[in-house]
Amino acid sequence: MLPNLEEAVKKLRERSKLLQEIMRNGLGETAAPGYWERCATADATRTPLLEEFSRQIYGEESAFAEAVRFELEKLGPWEKGAPLTKDKVWLWGGPTPEWGGSMQPDTLACNARYFNAENGVYVYGATSDEMLKIHADMKQLLCMVSSTCRAPGQQPETDAECAEKLSQLSLKYPNIRGGMMDDMTSGSKTITREKIDQVATISANLKKHNPALELFGVVYQHELAEKDFTPLLPYLDGVNLWFWNQEELLHLEKSVDHCRYQFPHKKVLLGLFLHDYGTADAGALPELLLHQLKGARVLLAKGKIDGLVILGDREILKWPEQAAVVRGFLDAQ
Repeated sequence: MLPNLEEAVKKLRERSKLLQEIMRNGLGETAAPGYWERCATADATRTPLLEEFSRQIYGEESAFAEAVRFELEKLGPWEKGAPLTKDKVWLWGGPTPEWGGSMQPDTLACNARYFNAENGVYVYGATSDEMLKIHADMKQLLCMVSSTCRAPGQQPETDAECAEKLSQLSLKYPNIRGGMMDDMTSGSKTITREKIDQVATISANLKKHNPALELFGVVYQHELAEKDFTPLLPYLDGVNLWFWNQEELLHLEKSVDHCRYQFPHKKVLLGLFLHDYGTADAGALPELLLHQLKGARVLLAKGKIDGLVILGDREILKWPEQAAVVRGFLDAQ
């Protein structure tokens, strides 16, 4: 019998949800076996994660993988595309005690070297002279300018104040290219007046001392068909597109085209999850990571994306196989 993707996705999600209820783990708190031993030698600032989760979901993941391989075979190979050179690759990260994160202040800068990435999306940590000095050697830096997903206690100021502070600091640190709003609209089903005002204020304050700075917002693939982003367009310079459910990557180019339709004339950074949050809450399927990487080269060559953002610094120890697949691809281009 031919593998059925829809049925495999359903069973994988059901198994993941059941395990979350039984093991009482939060989203993103799973890791490949041996995680804690890896932390003991590489980064003692981290907290334990559920390694047993990935063992218990193995059967459903295997069936899902078989169904995905069948769909990938039907799609056929990508064209060659343009190399994802280090100046086009960004690493997402920063110090956080959540999701198996590191509390090392330089976790982003250090782990960017693993992927030979020159650019960073600095998130979670404080917007301060001390922290931005640590990241001053990165070629380009986008920094968090909103409290959503911020590490506890790391943003004492309002979003507007944070954006203006980054604007001021960018005059001292010229590698700062702009700000990033994590989960920009994911908390609501529509674009509310409150959200429009928030994005407009952040944009104005970000550019207050340095008009060259750009504001990016995180958008998920499933949001593109649900919302009209037109009211936000005057205040955004670009978006960071992510695929919450990994099987959505099978429609990668179509989704990027949809994103460009929703955000005309805006920059698009393509996000790559090593941890699949929406379907399995475990490591992403390596075949889908390779499919996305090959697709990203084609989309880059066509001018449909402006770069690739890998999430993230913490996943290298959480999911070493997935991290090695991505690094190996980037090295072998």
